[in-house]
Amino acid sequence: MKENTQDKSLVQINENSIFYKIKNFFRSLFGKKNSNVESTKVIEKTTINNQKSNKSSFIEEIKNVENEETKLLKLQKQYRCGKIKEEELTEEQVKSLCALYDKQINNLKKSNEIRKQKLLEYRRNLKRDN
Repeated sequence: MKENTQDKSLVQINENSIFYKIKNFFRSLFGKKNSNVESTKVIEKTTINNQKSNKSSFIEEIKNVENEETKLLKLQKQYRCGKIKEEELTEEQVKSLCALYDKQINNLKKSNEIRKQKLLEYRRNLKRDN
C-alpha cells in the first residue's frame, strides 16, 4: 500500500523562477553574515582549544623538568650521604651532577653579592643617620 511516500510528498523546484532567484539572493545576502559569525565562533573555539592544549603541554613540560630536577637532587643527596659512590654513577649522571653543582655555586655567589650590597647600603644609612 505504501509506495514511495517520500517521492510523492516532494515538490519539484523550478530553479529558473523569479521567486527562487529572489529567495537565493536573500539567502546569499543574509547568509554570509551568519556564516561569518559562525566562522568566527569556530575560529574562537579552535584558538581556545589551542590555548588549552598549549597550557596543558606547558604544564607537562614543567612537570617533566621538575621530575628530572628532583631526581637529580635526590641523586645529589644520596651522593653526599655516601649511599652512592662515584664509580656507581654513569657518565651522564656525573655530568648532570657537575652541572647542578655549578648552578648551585653560581646561585650562592649571586645571593652573597646581593647580601654584601645590602650590608653596604645598611652601613651607609647608619653613617648618614649619625
